Amino acid sequence: MIFDDFKNFDLYNISPEIKNFLLNIDKDIKAGKYEISENAYINIDEYETRDENTIKLEAHRKYIDIQFLIDGAERIYTTDIEGLEVSEKYSDEKDVEFYQTPKRPLNLSYLTKNKFILLYPDDAHSPCINFDNLSRKVKKAVVKIKI
Repeated sequence: MIFDDFKNFDLYNISPEIKNFLLNIDKDIKAGKYEISENAYINIDEYETRDENTIKLEAHRKYIDIQFLIDGAERIYTTDIEGLEVSEKYSDEKDVEFYQTPKRPLNLSYLTKNKFILLYPDDAHSPCINFDNLSRKVKKAVVKIKI
């Protein structure tokens, strides 16, 4: 997992097409799926954040995620998948597996404007959590990069 500010985006080996799309994204972009290249696309989602008691850890096998908020703020919990108990078996079609929330502490990142989180297949994550215990409407971009 990498959590950083967009001012440091050039430090990471991310394709020019993805960088260009992210750095020039319009705040009024419509929700949906946008193809970037043969190996990458972006989902634009709009939703209300939820209470932290709804934490549901997920991980992916085929794609790396880069998540950032176009509008709003949220918390994301993360942990390594090692030792986690599977709650929903891997779906090849959806590229997702879900895990029970472990008793060990989870890492917490506050996703706000100009911040991004990059999640690898061994990074279980639970996004969309209320930033300050209040549900807020957010617009988020999730880049999916094929491994």
